[in-house]
Amino acid sequence: MFTHSIFFKLNILFIIAIITTFISAFSITTHIAKRDNADLMFKARILFKEIRATREKPIELIEEFNLIEVPQNKIKYILQKAKYHIPRDKIHTPHRRPHKKYKTLHYKGGNYISIESKSVRLLLQDRLNFWDRFSLPIFIFLGIFILLIVMYTLLRRSLAPLQLLQKDIITYGEGIYPSYKFSKKKDEISLLSNAFYQAVEKSKTLIESRKLFLRNIFHELNTPITKGKILAEILDEGSNKKMLDSIFTRLASLLQELAQMEEITSGDYPVDKKPIPVRELIDQARDWLYIDKEIESNITNETINVDFHLMSIVFKNLIDNGEKYGSDLKIIYDAQSISFISSGDKLDYNLEYFTQAFSKGDKRSSQQGFGLGLYIVHQVLQKHSMNLNYTYKDGLNIFKIVNK
Repeated sequence: MFTHSIFFKLNILFIIAIITTFISAFSITTHIAKRDNADLMFKARILFKEIRATREKPIELIEEFNLIEVPQNKIKYILQKAKYHIPRDKIHTPHRRPHKKYKTLHYKGGNYISIESKSVRLLLQDRLNFWDRFSLPIFIFLGIFILLIVMYTLLRRSLAPLQLLQKDIITYGEGIYPSYKFSKKKDEISLLSNAFYQAVEKSKTLIESRKLFLRNIFHELNTPITKGKILAEILDEGSNKKMLDSIFTRLASLLQELAQMEEITSGDYPVDKKPIPVRELIDQARDWLYIDKEIESNITNETINVDFHLMSIVFKNLIDNGEKYGSDLKIIYDAQSISFISSGDKLDYNLEYFTQAFSKGDKRSSQQGFGLGLYIVHQVLQKHSMNLNYTYKDGLNIFKIVNK
């Protein structure tokens, strides 16, 4: 994962660039040094030929070659301390000693020519020192090195918002709106960040508008439903009263389930996980369903780490399904799962079909639901990193809550 990072690739690129720069600098300085040594050897050869021909010191030629004569009292010391340069025509035989009559030397950053003949003994120093010979390539490569460092720093700064943007995208994906500040820069990364934060701002506005709209709808629908139930209670006993009571009760139930679905799927419901006794979840579900009788189970003091309100909805919907579409409901707990088992017909479709909103089967009882029960169960379990499994065995429908 780390090797796919842009920053990793950027680091590798600049390391290669810097290494290449240093290799190039070394190669060029080596080339300059070899060229100067060859040039010095060429001058030494000409000077030696001139001395051998005239048997005199060639002062004008020494000046023309930009050389300085070393005083006689220093010659012996320098010759003892200096390092010899191998003549260019002797490179292929490195074990041979330097030319005895004329040779080039290197001492304390300076280049020298040593000439010995029967009439003249000279030690000449090249006027060009180390800085004169290598100042230009040093400045060039130092400039390239500084430019690479500056470019690397600027690119790192330009790419730095990507890390913050990644964190904010992850945060946004978890349903939390990140705090942000629009950038005034015009580079591509800043424009990308601004586009994302504009989308977040628009999404936040739309979601808040949706919440307000749904709450207003629920409020407006709840008022006539409540009034309708009151009017149904006032009517005399008869078929009309039962029909109206059934209609308004069903509408109230639908409104409640829609409100639960909106609350759970809105993305901003805080999941507060705590160790909750399973028995309390069952009792809360029974209260919501107005079930007075005890539900058979093997549960005593066991606890699970869940959000009490959300998991109570799961228990309520699974118990309600078992009561509506089956019989002899019992709840079995073990270390890996919680099973809701009831006698009844097998589901008409696979479980994935029923975990979609408003999905219904074909062979259900007369107490048809709205197709939201298992959808809400699925959504809540996803928030808890749990799954709902279904099996049918020996006439029993088994809905099992398991950890992922």
